[in-house]
Order: sequence, then structure tokens, then C-alpha cells
Amino acid sequence: MGQDRVSYSEIKAWVLENFWDGCRDHGPLAKAKGGNVWSLEQISSDVYDGYAGGVGSFNSPLEYLMLEVVSLVLSCWYPSQVNYHEARIKTLLSENNLTQMLQGIPTAEVEEFMQDLKILNISLGN
Repeated sequence: MGQDRVSYSEIKAWVLENFWDGCRDHGPLAKAKGGNVWSLEQISSDVYDGYAGGVGSFNSPLEYLMLEVVSLVLSCWYPSQVNYHEARIKTLLSENNLTQMLQGIPTAEVEEFMQDLKILNISLGN
């Protein structure tokens, strides 16, 4: 895979920035500034609107797989979201060879991503 791609750390940063903005702008601390306070569900929904914006934005199955892993972690308290992201991960892994997808990716990035898959108990199926 060429380097014309979005890295795992960039995908995490992008998703976490959406979550950060939602918490900062609409979380409990916003109330002290006279802002509109949202529930965690509303903030998460806003983050997933950003997730939907990522769908169609990437050039490779690996980028989509990484987005799904990040989204899975951040959706951990919503069982229906967990099920959705687990199914997407399973589909991506069944349709693509992970070893081939990771070819040409920097070692440190591969190690971090593989460690996350291990922690999340994601079956690689390859």
C-alpha cells in the first residue's frame, strides 16, 4: 500500500477531535458559559455524523478498517453501535487480506493497530 493514505493516528485524531469538540462545545462545562448542554447520546450522535462523513472519504479498505476500529472503541457503551462496527470489521476482514493491506505500512503503525485488534479480541480470519 502506498503512502498516499490516511494513517491510523490521523484517523484516531480526526474522530477524537469530533468527540472533543462535542464535549467542549455542548458538554456539562458549556453550561457554565451559557451554552446549550447536550446529553452524551447527543454528543455521540454528532460524532457519528462525522463518522458518516468519513464513509466515502478514504481510498483503501485498510483506512476503512481503521475507522471502524476507532469507532468501535468509542461506541463501547452503545450495544447496537458495537454490533454495527463489529460487523463492518468482520466484513472488511473477510473481503480483504489483512497481511496484504498492511504491506508498506510503517512498522510502528502496524504494531499499534495489531495491538488494538488484539486488545479488542478481533478475529483476523486470515
